[in-house]
Amino acid sequence: MSRPAAPRAAQNLRGAILVALLLFASFAAQASEWSPVGPPGGAAYGLALDPKDANVLYAGAFGGGVWKSTDGGASWGRLSGIPAQETVNAVAVSPTDSRTVLAAGFTALWRSTDGGATWKKVLDQKVQQPAMTGFAFDPAAPATVYASADNDGFPTGVFKSTDSGATWKPANVGINPNSRVRGVAVARDGKAVFAASEDGVYLSTDGGASWTVALPRKAAHSVATGAGGLVLAGTNGDGVLRSTDGGKSWEETTTDAKWIGNIVYAIVASTATPGLCYASIPNRVLRSADGGATWKTFSRGFNWVNFRSLALDEKGGAVWAGSGRDGVVKTVDGGATWTTGAGFLALEVKAILLDPASPNRLFVGTTQGGVHLSEDGGATWALSNEGLTNRAVHSLAADPSAPGTFLAGTRKGAFRSTDGGRSWTHVLKGGCEPEVQHLRYAPSDPKRVYAHSGRDFCQVARSDDGGLTWRDLKAPRDASTLLGHFAFHVDAANADRAFYSDDRHLYLSADGGATFTTATGIPPTSRIQAIVAGAGAGELLAATNKGIYRSADGGKSWAVAGPGTEKWNVRRILLDPASGTFYAGAWKEGILRSKDGGKSWTRIGGEPPHPDVVALALEPNGTLLVGFEGGGVWRLDGARSITPSAVTKPK
Repeated sequence: MSRPAAPRAAQNLRGAILVALLLFASFAAQASEWSPVGPPGGAAYGLALDPKDANVLYAGAFGGGVWKSTDGGASWGRLSGIPAQETVNAVAVSPTDSRTVLAAGFTALWRSTDGGATWKKVLDQKVQQPAMTGFAFDPAAPATVYASADNDGFPTGVFKSTDSGATWKPANVGINPNSRVRGVAVARDGKAVFAASEDGVYLSTDGGASWTVALPRKAAHSVATGAGGLVLAGTNGDGVLRSTDGGKSWEETTTDAKWIGNIVYAIVASTATPGLCYASIPNRVLRSADGGATWKTFSRGFNWVNFRSLALDEKGGAVWAGSGRDGVVKTVDGGATWTTGAGFLALEVKAILLDPASPNRLFVGTTQGGVHLSEDGGATWALSNEGLTNRAVHSLAADPSAPGTFLAGTRKGAFRSTDGGRSWTHVLKGGCEPEVQHLRYAPSDPKRVYAHSGRDFCQVARSDDGGLTWRDLKAPRDASTLLGHFAFHVDAANADRAFYSDDRHLYLSADGGATFTTATGIPPTSRIQAIVAGAGAGELLAATNKGIYRSADGGKSWAVAGPGTEKWNVRRILLDPASGTFYAGAWKEGILRSKDGGKSWTRIGGEPPHPDVVALALEPNGTLLVGFEGGGVWRLDGARSITPSAVTKPK
């Protein structure tokens, strides 16, 4: 198949129901207000199968918490108890007690003793170590478990628990404290422990009390053990290296795929079938039947997909792979075909665009999979990436004068489509190829388009022919500008009046970008993250990391809009032109609404399904579409009529 099969309508329905049940168990009061739209998928970094029930799986998502399936991966729901924005690099289930589950988060290590219903933080970054990366239970002593840890200014290497993960102690003697340790494995007899690091593979023969280098000068990303002293090390660029004597000596392996230059993200070795192993690299899952000596491609037809994790059903033969775009995919026929589960919503959404000519046509820009397109308002989805050579999409815009013409801003410039998004051409490239966070057509002159980077040397670019050709405006930027949320706005009546922000300032131009001045009235420590025009002449509202500000003079001066919002981190703001209502998306607190021009704000929708609001769009019927960075797109049904709750101070 060219890519994983799209879920059928029944799967979509079942997945949506499961998401509602699992995700909103603690949010019952507002369950009817939020509903998932899609696109399905996301990056599944960690993957674990219940050793006693092959229908139960856990997946750790990039920026999306922990997900669970109870039907073999056909449908998924996110578990509460772990922050929804947490990146979970690995998940493990106790081999003796399926109720005990461990999750290796970027900020902490988490443990559940009730199958994921509740979680407890058992290793906190404030005390010991962030960026936990992997787990391995000791087959000979199942209460003993090892966890690998990345380096980020904290103790690194390996941690050890002898009580099934309830408590942990560092086990790092002999490991370079500056090394990034990506994975850990225990020999089948429990007599040796191996840790994959950027220095190579470390070996401990005393239960982690001390370590020596078994495989030097090979950056290792993954490690697995098999019967009879078999050790497999997945490297960063040198393929899989193999040892049959417990790590004393190593040999290269062969494959029909390109090892060299690729990261081997994951390796698993069967405990039931001698010699059976699986490994994953970008775009491929590989299989070995001879203990890793030779490998053949197991998956077919994938492209632009990094397989980050693997799981194997020892009895049934099913193989699951956690992908960087499509969530968890599964094969039951030896890799000939793959299916995706429904309900896994963990994509990093950056932009939402409704086709002005057909509101049921919905475009979503994501950093993992490029442009996703739905022709039926989100019921079904397909990728729309032909010609899109960079698929980290940050912005989308529709040409108001040419139906079917769109622009997509990516990490490497901008692309243009003239056939409704079916194919794309690279138009903003070469010497000025910024990370395009915003694309804005000038309402008064549809041929005028601005592209805003927010952090690259090409801060603002301008096109006067609808996006075909571009020139750098040499706009100023603060030297401290970092990757983040920034603002760009074009005056509706004057194509020469434009505003943009960097990490510290808001800049204004009245001459199409020839010159810029700095706005006053916003505290210099505030980051301006979005700007929208109000109903009155010269009225503007700005969303900042310190509340919402209003200007009545076209951006020359600003004052706080809406007392009580000064401490909110407001990421996005949107005007409903039909009703004059403003909507704003705030970090963790969800959606704010103002019906009086921004003078006062109330919270609607209760606790959002994900804390990181990064995109807002409004359907013609008044339904608000909300995009989350790590949580897909959701509808806040009936946003115009929802009874608000009082605005409170951020937690």
